[in-house]
Amino acid sequence: WCSPSRLAEALNYCSSLRAVAVVGARLDDDGVAELVAGLKDGALPALEVLALGHNRYGARGVEAVCGVFRRGVAPRLQNLSFAFMPIGDAGAAAVAAAVATGAALPPRLAVTMVLCDVGDEGARSIAAALSLAGPGCRFQLMFNRIGVAGKSAVLAALEARQGWAAFSHMFNLIQMRYAPGSAMLTRAMGRGGRISSESGRLLAS
Repeated sequence: WCSPSRLAEALNYCSSLRAVAVVGARLDDDGVAELVAGLKDGALPALEVLALGHNRYGARGVEAVCGVFRRGVAPRLQNLSFAFMPIGDAGAAAVAAAVATGAALPPRLAVTMVLCDVGDEGARSIAAALSLAGPGCRFQLMFNRIGVAGKSAVLAALEARQGWAAFSHMFNLIQMRYAPGSAMLTRAMGRGGRISSESGRLLAS
């Protein structure tokens, strides 16, 4: 790992690349901004999977990543992962804002926000954006801090879009809020996953 700008320079030549994983790389907000700024308009035309989890950036980094799609980068993207990232409600709101624009994200995108410290506020932001999302847009929100209110909002939005099929998405909303200290446990799990990835002991996805 050298620099985000040099990685972006290399990626600009990868017209057939289908998957990119930059995990456990200690990317912070400035690093993500440098990476996406270095990508040319229309870069990575065949990319389907982009894994940027297990790093150290927050909502500002998420906004930078989502903003790159407005320039035609990775138009065929199907999976975008922010897993094991401390992006919180602000990060979820940044993704929701991109979804709500309609043109910012690819239309059939699965966004993974597992162990991202998202609570009810972030879940409600996502629920509000789902009515404006592309027909195939979906979220994986397991093991966050989302309570009954947040889960209800997301499931109601899914039901409005897909009818009773929304029940198939309940697995994606499994949380760990059933014992004292659950929020601290989920944060610790996320932090542990990032540390393991950074050390090279864990092959993250």
